[in-house]
Amino acid sequence: MLRLLSTAVLCVGLMSGCATTEKLMDKVHIGSSDSATPLQQVLNIHPDLKKASSNMDVRQVFNRAESPTAAQVIVTQTGLMDDSVHAIRTTYSFKNVKEQWKLQDTQKTYQCARGKNKGFQTALCP
Repeated sequence: MLRLLSTAVLCVGLMSGCATTEKLMDKVHIGSSDSATPLQQVLNIHPDLKKASSNMDVRQVFNRAESPTAAQVIVTQTGLMDDSVHAIRTTYSFKNVKEQWKLQDTQKTYQCARGKNKGFQTALCP
């Protein structure tokens, strides 16, 4: 009986410690765009990303671990209402110029739900 009770208490403790994405996103510090990380800048540009209802994957990738000079923020949205588009991927490319991250390029690609090409492409889906 004691073993069952301690297992139940442990499970409840672990479940209450889980953080949702919404709770984590509220804790992300959004600074000024001059000193902000690439991810912070993308969230400043698109504050709707914090409350998006579709499935979303947001990744910040640097070219190296120490003293990075380039970065990308990749936002992939799936579960869209459009039956011809499986996913939309937006890639924001940044360059570190004098200790400040500057947006260099933005590219939007589409993964079509129909057709032979299952990868991402720049052309709109049919």
